[in-house]
Amino acid sequence: MTLLLFSLYFWNLILLTSSHPNIKCLVINLEYVNCTWSEQGVQMHNYTFESMFSAYGKQICSQYYQVNRVNVGCKFPYNETQRFNELETWLYNKNGSLVAKQKHQLKEEVKLYPPYNLSVEAKKDTELWLYWNVTQNKNCIDSQVRHRTENTDWQNKEPRSMNQFSLPFPSKKRYEFQVRARIMSSCGQSKYWSDWSKPVYWGHSKPNNNTESPVSSSVTSLVLYAVGATVMLVILSCLLVHSERLRIILIPVVPNAGRNVSKYLAAFFDDYDGNVDKWLSISKDLEKGFKPNFTERACPVREYRIGSQSSSDSGSVLSMPTDMSSDYQCMSYSSASTIPGPEETSQNQPLSPADNPV
Repeated sequence: MTLLLFSLYFWNLILLTSSHPNIKCLVINLEYVNCTWSEQGVQMHNYTFESMFSAYGKQICSQYYQVNRVNVGCKFPYNETQRFNELETWLYNKNGSLVAKQKHQLKEEVKLYPPYNLSVEAKKDTELWLYWNVTQNKNCIDSQVRHRTENTDWQNKEPRSMNQFSLPFPSKKRYEFQVRARIMSSCGQSKYWSDWSKPVYWGHSKPNNNTESPVSSSVTSLVLYAVGATVMLVILSCLLVHSERLRIILIPVVPNAGRNVSKYLAAFFDDYDGNVDKWLSISKDLEKGFKPNFTERACPVREYRIGSQSSSDSGSVLSMPTDMSSDYQCMSYSSASTIPGPEETSQNQPLSPADNPV
């Protein structure tokens, strides 16, 4: 019986102890303090929080964190000079009774913001230089760099400088860099690293988050191109059917040459009775230019035939001219003509055989 009573008492003590919320406090970037508390299961009580640094007065929480309208944490301002002071916290019920009381040493409970403004520079193709910024004093910051190539395992490095890191003899692959920071040991080292910064990349290729294979992506692109071409053809067909003006612009009408020729020939015979001059509308000056400006007249032409005659005394052969009338006509120009007239013809008649010297 005594053992049973002792067991019940011990069990109730454990339940009472475990039901008290546990308070945890963390200094965020040396700017403010976050204190949170929790209970086993779903928290149903709305506690009131108070805090006090040693040598400072007690403060009521001015900004609560809530979940389902229940207070689960408190945010209050922080002075960097208070970091080495002890922090004391209290939780109270609605009726004002004390629920929990704790003391905290915040020297190691500091978590910084991640570094930002990361940049990578290549110098003479032999080194990669990584630069970044931090929000707090660089003289009290430890940094850690990690890098990898083509989604391989991360390699962690401790740079000598607080805000720069060099990687010698990089390859031609794509590099990914990230940096995190914390308070260094000479300034009261924190046991919390900041979150990793946003990654920065160096190299020709970019990070590929697509899990599809190249074959499936190419097939998808081909299907999209085919669908796009089909849609364009359908749109053009609709435009051609419903828009006569657009159809004429895209597909101009070829003129009917036979119809135009027959129309012109009909005007030639019907309107001008086959008169080419009137049909072509030739000017009078041009028409006069085609008329001849010379006259023709008939002139006699004499033809000579050479005959042979034998002589017993001389034994020589003489040629006798024979006058033969001809129906040939000579032309003489009224102006600028080079054909000789009748007088010139009579004067230039050839000599008779008697006058011709042997």
